[in-house]
Amino acid sequence: MNLHHLAIFNAIAETGSISAAAQRLHISQPALSREIKDFEARLGVTLFERMPRGMRLTHAGEVLQEYAVRLFDISRTAQSAMQEIADARMGHLSIGASNTNGTYVLPQRLATFRRDNPDVRITLFVGNTEQISQGVADMRFTLGFIEGPLHVGGLVAEPFQQDDLVPVVAPNHELLQKKQAMATDIDGQPLLMRERGSGTRELIADLLEANGIRQGSAMEFGNTEALKQAVMYGGGIAWLPRISIVRELHEGTLAALPVERLMIRRQLSVIRRANAHLNPTSEAFLQALRASLGT
Repeated sequence: MNLHHLAIFNAIAETGSISAAAQRLHISQPALSREIKDFEARLGVTLFERMPRGMRLTHAGEVLQEYAVRLFDISRTAQSAMQEIADARMGHLSIGASNTNGTYVLPQRLATFRRDNPDVRITLFVGNTEQISQGVADMRFTLGFIEGPLHVGGLVAEPFQQDDLVPVVAPNHELLQKKQAMATDIDGQPLLMRERGSGTRELIADLLEANGIRQGSAMEFGNTEALKQAVMYGGGIAWLPRISIVRELHEGTLAALPVERLMIRRQLSVIRRANAHLNPTSEAFLQALRASLGT
């Protein structure tokens, strides 16, 4: 089937007249009339009823238009995909990341990616796991990086790195004086927590429940750095990502509670919409991330 003839047919079907189709395609009306007659002759069917005012599809024409619409949709999608490939080094990388990912994991890797792809425009929004998951589902972010369980439908998660949540206190905390601390020793102790909707908070709540620990009074903070400062000043017990407290543990401004059962190992995951086509820029960043992690 000649796609040129099909394009002419589709233009007449959509506009409803020879004159409007000719204007759209920048072809003279007589030439367009000849083309559509040739097309009908080749197919052996009549595609249009010639009306006093315009053209009306026959049954055969209606069937053919269904296929024409699908074919031209595929054509436009293919052209868009080729353009994305051509523009991969000048694309837009839109990322949403939860606190640990957005503060401690991604900045270095995004900077490296930007050096290798200087024309790429990068935007990074940092929020909690719930906000990031919903943002990916709503198509505000192409990729999301979360540190807690995924609860939003229509998304897929791929673990890319492990991290520990370490229970920490100020170096003069009373629990550090115990010869052998136990998980139940934190029963009723003041806690420093992330806000509701945080994946970290959800994991801590599950841990406390699993160990039968009664949660003490809690202060809520919107980011890890604020939590860290509050712990240093004796505000209570907090679970902080190990990646965020390497220096503080080394310098002794924070101390880890030596209770293995209070440690939380979690997966950091990248999320995207299920069955969605990733643009070349996002795919290139994921490949660079995996390479940097050796996965």
